[in-house]
Amino acid sequence: MALKVLRKKKVSSRAKKLPLILAYDLGGTKVSVGVVDSAGKILAEIREPVVIEKGKAAVLNQLVLLGKNFIRDFPSIERAGIASAGPLDPEKGVLLDPTNFTSEQGSWGAVPIASILSRRLKLPVTLENDAAAAILAEHWMGAARNHDNAIILTLGTGLGIGVIANGQLVRAGQMMHPEGGHVIIGYGDRTAPCGCGNFGCAEAYLSGRNFTRRARTRFGDSELSTKDIADLARKRDPRALAAFEEYALQMASALHNFAVLYSPEIVIFTGSFAAASDLFLKQTKVHLEKLLERRRIGKDLLPKLVISCLHNNAGLLGGAYVALQSREHELKA
Repeated sequence: MALKVLRKKKVSSRAKKLPLILAYDLGGTKVSVGVVDSAGKILAEIREPVVIEKGKAAVLNQLVLLGKNFIRDFPSIERAGIASAGPLDPEKGVLLDPTNFTSEQGSWGAVPIASILSRRLKLPVTLENDAAAAILAEHWMGAARNHDNAIILTLGTGLGIGVIANGQLVRAGQMMHPEGGHVIIGYGDRTAPCGCGNFGCAEAYLSGRNFTRRARTRFGDSELSTKDIADLARKRDPRALAAFEEYALQMASALHNFAVLYSPEIVIFTGSFAAASDLFLKQTKVHLEKLLERRRIGKDLLPKLVISCLHNNAGLLGGAYVALQSREHELKA
């Protein structure tokens, strides 16, 4: 059942003349699919739970069905862009056994998702890491528009990190995406298992799912939702407040590492768990100021911490952006 559907029935004549992109934002819990024009306007969108529990083939079928429905309604769609949780190889369009795409049927292994969807949708398809796509969207039309050094943290099922340094998207070696969510900040912490198989990764503390898992142990209640815990914290429940205090400290630790590596001017938070930012962002900044005290002399490495203004659409817009960039490269070739 769809969580959110937005369809704008009237599309201006100008919008009809702009290149249209079928954009995907694929995570471990939800998938967003929409039609975006080259001005960054979302003309239509649907969000629904992704059927990870049914396995790889079912998810691919889900993506194809959603895509075909939009192609039917917008026959002028030229290509598709996928922003997906990783790890992945954006150059080859291959998912590399995504950390949070595991079900009872096992993990996915290597999946050439771009070529599979291209064949079934009959469109060129570009793949990008969801956090990389999100920071590109923020630099295109969001909070990083006036900053050439920026980081985004996507707080959802996992923890994604995208980086722009000196105006360019940061890649790791071999054209891979830097998986900052798997920087270990609590080595050997058996209370913090990560989907990658290690313990103490930043994601094991900072993803929305792992925050909730850890907080439930404080209450001895496995049924509490993230919203339940946030509501309790806003009512000054000491256990819930302690959970968010721990979260702020771990977030500051991770941000310290990213700050000394990438020197961002701004850090942007997006994803479903960013809705709880009122419960951790202020204290995160307090801890981060202490950690970066000696890094503020001469050149201040303390970044501005903000919530995305793209209303949780950074991944979707980023998927459209990378497809538009691919189109421009082809036109220039």
